[in-house]
Amino acid sequence: MSSVQNRTKFGAVHLPADGLRCCQMVLLLLALVFVELPIRSITAADSEVEIKLLLNQMESRYASIQDYVAIFHKQERVNGKLLPEETILFKFQKPLKIYMKWIEEPHKGREALYVGGKYENKVIAHKGGFFGFLTVSLDPKGGLAMKGNRHPITDAGLGHLIKGLQKNILAAMERNEFDVIRMDREHFLGRSTLVIEAGSESRGARKYYASRMILHIDKELMIPIGVAFYDEEGQLFERYAYTNLKINVGLIGADFSRDNKAYGF
Repeated sequence: MSSVQNRTKFGAVHLPADGLRCCQMVLLLLALVFVELPIRSITAADSEVEIKLLLNQMESRYASIQDYVAIFHKQERVNGKLLPEETILFKFQKPLKIYMKWIEEPHKGREALYVGGKYENKVIAHKGGFFGFLTVSLDPKGGLAMKGNRHPITDAGLGHLIKGLQKNILAAMERNEFDVIRMDREHFLGRSTLVIEAGSESRGARKYYASRMILHIDKELMIPIGVAFYDEEGQLFERYAYTNLKINVGLIGADFSRDNKAYGF
């Protein structure tokens, strides 16, 4: 039987010719097997299952929250114009008590207070600057209160955001109109987050809240701390973020009273 000499880095190896051909066949078969084996990747169905789980986790986490304090960053497009970002000290207590104080320009010094079932269900508010001493009571959905805003103060806060995300995402998934663009881990405003970028393609007369969204979920708190919404033309129309978020801090009645001496009402 003839032999073939193979040289390796460790020296010469003598193999019978038939043995060499056998080894070559084995290697070829192994190569074919590995080519045919599928490499598992995250499918659209996997992504949707994971997002549904995250939505449930956010809902469950929010149910455990009684109150919170944060710096609220808000930017909205109103009447076709993208307005400057607003930076607001935000206090919230369930079921619906809200205090807001604008701490940076363009509305620095402005304050707003809403307590469900109190103050005739009106917004107690005053502007910043020279006319800051004038306090008014406004219908939260009236023209004056809504000026420069896409939503009334009664819709502010994490709870409303979570409900809106659930409603639109689940509806789009049910109709196979939800497209996950990316899911990743990302640092956002100093926090470790899960980022979800997704689109919702409306068919026919149906409309979703946004054609595309970028959502940041705080990995530790399991709460959405940032979201940006884009319309069908790709224009940003809402961007919200929460920084310095502190949960269940034990807010008291004075935090939501127009008689609080620290407030300017």
